[in-house]
Amino acid sequence: STNYSHFYKCTTSFQCISVGSEHDMRFLYCACAISSMLHNWSAINIPAATSYITSCKSYDGAFALIPGQEGHGGSTFCAVASLKLMGQLEHVLIRDRTWFWSLVRWCVARQVKGMQGRPNKNEDTCYSYWIGGALSLLLQANASFENNSCNNNDGEQQSVSDHLLDLPSLKEYVLSCQTDMGGFSKTFGAAPDLLHSFYSLAWLSLSNSYNHNIHDDTDGDNDDRDNISLRQLDCALGIPLDRTAIFQKVF
Repeated sequence: STNYSHFYKCTTSFQCISVGSEHDMRFLYCACAISSMLHNWSAINIPAATSYITSCKSYDGAFALIPGQEGHGGSTFCAVASLKLMGQLEHVLIRDRTWFWSLVRWCVARQVKGMQGRPNKNEDTCYSYWIGGALSLLLQANASFENNSCNNNDGEQQSVSDHLLDLPSLKEYVLSCQTDMGGFSKTFGAAPDLLHSFYSLAWLSLSNSYNHNIHDDTDGDNDDRDNISLRQLDCALGIPLDRTAIFQKVF
């Protein structure tokens, strides 16, 4: 069995090493991802972890790395994905629909052309996935909630739409950061790196599940970069869906 006890911090979050480490939403997400891949949740107190996540909610609906800090795109994804992996996302949304719509609104407001991680910050390709992925998970949870709500008499008729984001502009921004030397950079004109290359490709894969016709070729002048075929992604884990079967076979 796996023992994570040395990595617990205050029983609700995790740290990356056993002594003298930061402890925040990133490491809680790592623990949830590992537990999901191992199909073993014995190391995580799910109610306590869920309580920690909700305690990191910022005034504007987003999630911070730790309680009391500013909401951020990366920590928001980690929070939403952790709730999804623990099977708590729909429960949290049902309990507080006001929070849900505030969070959706915050995510949508992060689009300039590309996505920014916080208000008044520059666009960055990795946030295409952090924000876009969080929205994707929220869309799924909302659809499940609405499908299971037989008697909705509270006047809430609105559904989250795939068109909340300007998908063509976002895709154009991400592709503009692809460099001649290969890979993707964080912003246009910067040097490419592995992290932003991965999350740019992850967003491009994810965008196909939003809308299979993101780019309208009515002008007939698309370049080859618009003809992208990428494997479907497990958004919460950030890996191709067909690779998740490996964990089921091994564990």
